[in-house]
Amino acid sequence: MDKLEKFILQNREAFDDAVPSLKVWAGIDQALEKKPARRVSLRQGLRIAAAVVFLLLAGGTAGLYLARQSGTTPATLAELAPEFAELEQYYTAQVDLRMRELVQYRHAHAVQSDLEQLDQVAAELRAELANAPAGSEERIINAMIYNYKAKLEILERVLEKIQSTNQGTLKTENDEISI
Repeated sequence: MDKLEKFILQNREAFDDAVPSLKVWAGIDQALEKKPARRVSLRQGLRIAAAVVFLLLAGGTAGLYLARQSGTTPATLAELAPEFAELEQYYTAQVDLRMRELVQYRHAHAVQSDLEQLDQVAAELRAELANAPAGSEERIINAMIYNYKAKLEILERVLEKIQSTNQGTLKTENDEISI
C-alpha cells in the first residue's frame, strides 16, 4: 500500500463529514432551470420520421440487391471446377439421351418430380461449392458427380421397366414401331 492510500484510510472520517453548502445546490438548480426543454415542431418531427423511413427503405433495397447478387451461382460444374467439364458433358449428354427415349414412350412425367428434386440438390451443391472453404471442394464435387449418376440411373431403370413391360413396342406420336 502506498502512502496516499494509507493516509486516506487513516483520515476517512475527516473526508466524509464535508457537506456542500447551499450556494452549490442553488447554482446547480439555476443551471437546470436555464436549459429550457427543446421542443420539436410537428413539421420537424415528420421530416425526421421521413428521413428514417427513407434510410430504412434504401438499406433494405440495397441489402436485397446484394443478397441476390451474392446468391447467384454458376450454372455448371465446369464453371466451378474446369477439370470436370468433360465429365459433366458426358453425364449431361447421357441424361438428355435417356430423357428423349423416355419422352418417346410418353412416360417422362413418371420421373419428373424425382429429377426436379435432384436438380434442386445440384443447385444447392453448386452454391455450396461456390462458397466452400479450401479443402472441402473435393467432397462437394464428388456429391455433384453422384447426383449426375443418380439421375442417369433413375432414367435407365425407368426405361428398362418400360421396355420390359412394352415388350419391344415403341409408341411415337404418329404410330407404333416394333423394335
